[in-house]
Amino acid sequence: MNSLVQSNSKTMMQGYIYAFVAVLIWTGFILISRAGALASLSLPDMMMIRFGTAFVLFCPAIWIHRKTIFQWRMVILGSIGGLAYSLSVFNGFQYAPATHAALLLPGLMPIMIAVLAYFLAGERHTRFAWIGIGISSLGILALLLETLLSGVSYLVGDISFVVSCLFWGIFTVLLRRWRFAPWHATLGVITVTTLVFTPYYLTQLSNAFQGVAYSMIALQAFYQGVMAIAVQFVCYGKAVHILGATKMGALMALVPMLASVFAVPLFGEPVTTGLVIALVCISVGTLVGSFLPIKAPMIKVK
Repeated sequence: MNSLVQSNSKTMMQGYIYAFVAVLIWTGFILISRAGALASLSLPDMMMIRFGTAFVLFCPAIWIHRKTIFQWRMVILGSIGGLAYSLSVFNGFQYAPATHAALLLPGLMPIMIAVLAYFLAGERHTRFAWIGIGISSLGILALLLETLLSGVSYLVGDISFVVSCLFWGIFTVLLRRWRFAPWHATLGVITVTTLVFTPYYLTQLSNAFQGVAYSMIALQAFYQGVMAIAVQFVCYGKAVHILGATKMGALMALVPMLASVFAVPLFGEPVTTGLVIALVCISVGTLVGSFLPIKAPMIKVK
């Protein structure tokens, strides 16, 4: 009996370690992406570094699973969850501070997914889950309203983050509906985005990496192509398997707080009233929504 309890405790501890690593990598993605934008890495450069690196690394796996990857549904998933999402999110990093990304991306994504799943996939949420969504939405509206009224140039970046969350929500709902394995979906996103974007990037080679240090390019390639795609994927999947999606969802509420705390001293970003309100609302809303179950879908997925 004692050995069973010890084994369960050890497994749970491993789950929390995986979860913490996933949270740290997601936090690092926000900070590293903003650092790349501040270092004059253009949007095409950031796209090619992320997906080009991943494509080269995972070529053997892509070839092995080519029959699953090269089909029309995967092309749609890759175009939405890879190309459209990444173009929007990296455009956001060009214009908005990391603190805004830290709140809008992990804060708005669960809202978009929940709303789209309700209308497109027939998922029914509890009353308290909607309360959590409402609380988080108030924080996001406060941040966007402050940006709009302050007259700063963050609005284009903030809107880009909102649009990227919409694309990610559509991608997630379609992924659930079509039931691709997460590993296949990851390879599909890498493949479709790289093959579609590369022809355009070839026309921009004359302007590639102008004024950017080799150390920054190497950092972006390692983090975007390896850590943010491969390592985070494994850790997130392991954590969900051991702890469950509910606990993992609650732990993801740490991302806005960690990224905001690090972004302020690293980039000298201001702490505003709207930022504080958004941080509190999103954290509370995410915790409330994550601990409450979602009812079974009303429609069947073929």
